[in-house]
Amino acid sequence: MSDVKTLRLVSAQLTQPTLDAFLVYERTVIGALASTWEPPETSWAGRFAFAHAKGLAESGLDPLTQQRIKVPVSEFCGKRSAWLTVKQRVADAEAALHQARAHQQPEPEKERALLARASGELARLGDFSGFIRRYGQQAFELLTERELELVTLHRQLSRLEGPGGHLHRS
Repeated sequence: MSDVKTLRLVSAQLTQPTLDAFLVYERTVIGALASTWEPPETSWAGRFAFAHAKGLAESGLDPLTQQRIKVPVSEFCGKRSAWLTVKQRVADAEAALHQARAHQQPEPEKERALLARASGELARLGDFSGFIRRYGQQAFELLTERELELVTLHRQLSRLEGPGGHLHRS
């Protein structure tokens, strides 16, 4: 239990204004990384450092606060992104099974196996009780209210970071 207390002490208190500022930061970083105006010899580290500095300036966040907000936001977005990916795979598998039945073909084993595992995986990914213990119900509700926007930005940033720069893909 002391680990949860420690995490709460070191993480920033998520509020509407801090989340809004973090979203400005992320949009700015994405815009800077997606732009092509930098000289081609600029290294990735240089481009990211520039984008990060620009994001901090635009959002008004200091580096420590940005990192403290990033931790719960990234955890939330990573888990929700994975949940949404599984939901889409379930829908695709159900469509493939429906298609096979409609054409009186054998049901694809891969899709049947996926559907058999899906409910357990969705339940696991949908369980935010640990997150709520670490960051609080208010933080969870605040992030849930802006889920689509947050996950969309999270996925865009992960694509821009490239291979190895992010743990999960959309």
